[in-house]
Amino acid sequence: MTSKEQIVVWVSPEGAITIDALGFTGKSCEEATRFLEEELGTVGRKQRSRDYYRSAKNNNLNQQEQKS
Repeated sequence: MTSKEQIVVWVSPEGAITIDALGFTGKSCEEATRFLEEELGTVGRKQRSRDYYRSAKNNNLNQQEQKS
């Protein structure tokens, strides 16, 4: 996990939990948050961000371009 990858968890006043995997691409976001989903129980809804559909290779190329 690089320093730009992080898992953010929000808990609403009603007790609804939102998990956001920031900086992950492809299925790595689901792998990173799986332990939380298993411990918290039933998943009500799963919404994938556009980063889910980006490949890790494209992400690495973009990071290298930004450093240049």
